[in-house]
Amino acid sequence: MYICICNAVTDRDIVRAAEAGARSADDLAHELGVGLGCGRCTSCAKSLLVETVTRLARAPGEAVSTA
Repeated sequence: MYICICNAVTDRDIVRAAEAGARSADDLAHELGVGLGCGRCTSCAKSLLVETVTRLARAPGEAVSTA
């Protein structure tokens, strides 16, 4: 699903960024361009990032699925 339409960023892109070490909205903006267009995606992207980081912390080494 697209999270950031302006920069064609999907939920999977955000999960991959979290797996690669992204931990803040600034990280997502720098790495993917999230929030740099209209900004409407920022809250959804932050929520998905927090959810993914939480899952990663609970199960280190396991793959995270967004399916």
